[in-house]
Amino acid sequence: MSVIKVLDSTLSNKIAAGEVVERPASVVKEVLENSLDAKATQIIIKIKGAGKNEIMISDNGIGMDKEDAVLAFSRHATSKLKNERDLFKISTLGFRGEALASIASVSNIVLETCKENEVGTRVELVNGKVESVEPSKSNKGTTIYIRNLFYNTPARLKFLKSDNVEFSHISDIVMKLALAYPHVSFTLYNEDKISFYSSGKGNVLEIVSSLYGLDVAKNMNKFEGSNDDFTISGYTSSLGVSRSNKYGIITILNGRCVRLTGAINAIIESYKTYLSDDRYPITIINIETDYSLVDVNVHPSKQEVRLSKELELKELIFDSIKDVFMVKNIAPKVSVKEKEIKEQTVLSIDDLNIGNNNYTPSLSINETLISENKVNYENTDESISKTRLTPIGQYIAKYILASDGESLYIVDQHAAAERINYELFSKKFNDFNNWTYTDLLIPSVITLTKKESAILMENLDVLKDVGIAIEEFGENSFRVTSIPTWMKEVDSNNYLDEIVEQVVSGNKRIDLQTLRIHVISTMACKASLKANKVLSYIEMQTLLDNLLKCDNPYTCPHGRPTTIIYSTSDLDKLFKRS
Repeated sequence: MSVIKVLDSTLSNKIAAGEVVERPASVVKEVLENSLDAKATQIIIKIKGAGKNEIMISDNGIGMDKEDAVLAFSRHATSKLKNERDLFKISTLGFRGEALASIASVSNIVLETCKENEVGTRVELVNGKVESVEPSKSNKGTTIYIRNLFYNTPARLKFLKSDNVEFSHISDIVMKLALAYPHVSFTLYNEDKISFYSSGKGNVLEIVSSLYGLDVAKNMNKFEGSNDDFTISGYTSSLGVSRSNKYGIITILNGRCVRLTGAINAIIESYKTYLSDDRYPITIINIETDYSLVDVNVHPSKQEVRLSKELELKELIFDSIKDVFMVKNIAPKVSVKEKEIKEQTVLSIDDLNIGNNNYTPSLSINETLISENKVNYENTDESISKTRLTPIGQYIAKYILASDGESLYIVDQHAAAERINYELFSKKFNDFNNWTYTDLLIPSVITLTKKESAILMENLDVLKDVGIAIEEFGENSFRVTSIPTWMKEVDSNNYLDEIVEQVVSGNKRIDLQTLRIHVISTMACKASLKANKVLSYIEMQTLLDNLLKCDNPYTCPHGRPTTIIYSTSDLDKLFKRS
């Protein structure tokens, strides 16, 4: 007798539900996607008992006739696919035809639907089986009631979190879809109280304001870009707005909210030298591409997709967000007076990399405080000096105290030097067409493990793009023969060790943009003056002048602040004078 048996439909649907219907939020997601596919412009969601007791979703979409209303709950019944070719260019949110069947197998459902100018239909299902089908006076669109979720799978109920946690997952789904579809109005009720509302007027910042508050919405900056394969647009936060996690980065691909790891990493990399490693921006990015470049059929809940030409997308995202920084967030608009001041002093790397003097733990004072050299900045998003900074003195050979005649500035001399060097190296790096190369008198030989050697071999072209001539030199060994001439301004051996370590520390190909940031940040740090270096007045003034020349004078390449500012009113409050 055969031990292999074909499962009945009820059991197979419950097994499918285990993958598709993970929690109440999964149900909400699947049904909302059906509403959006039905071209709804208004959707109402009502939740009771965090979705366990009841989920009601009503839309004004195209609706269904009686036959389709019944077929919709059959497994693998779908209107989205006609043939195998359609599977490779999916343009709808739903397509498998198993979501409603899976949901119905673990709940009780009532569906009311109606097409325009037709008689509506009411379908009731219990435990996945149709109990009744009858006419209904429904308005155009579809309303579905999902009650007693997981009533026949108590193990699943047991593993659900508290009502607050489960509702937060539902809320997250609704908010992300509202961002992806700003022209659709969403209204979310929790226990008959409105929890979230979007007007459907197409204003993304209105939705951002509802999610994160008005202050965040005011500090969001629009970006856009395109190449041969992708068109992107969205909003990303100014430097003063950040989060301690990545949840504020929302990636939307062809209208589908998914986790695009490559795109998320590109966004984080674009902030790499502006935010510290434990802070992340708020970014909403819409990505449009040909449907044939996307495989959405790789995850049961369609939360992740497989994307062709991901490297090209990452480069587009990185460049587009960096362009926003240069135009809006970072670079101050300067007047002619400021330009004249900037031309007075030019700081070289050699000037910054001053030798180690004896450390003197004292406050060196500039007795003649000059505050006449005012610089007329136009309004900017950031609050760094509106005047030329004049040094007052140096504290414990680590911080420069300065003034613009109104406020007190405390400048971290190492962080400031890093920022100056970073931007100097960046300009030299980007001018690769004019690079000259220096052959190493004694080639550097690098010996690696077999695994590391394999990874390095996969990335030889990337190393070439950052100016390193490297070749195989025996088994698991490589020889570096030349580097760009301008890299001699740092310790080339330290640089090579760190860059090779950066490449081989992963288990896949590294992209040029990530490597480029690491290269420049490392060199800037190595070339910069350190703490415990006593500076003369001229050295302090030179450092401050060149910091103000930077496109981003606010942070070092690692995201640490270069400057802390105390206004007169701040000091008066501290001394209780106000």
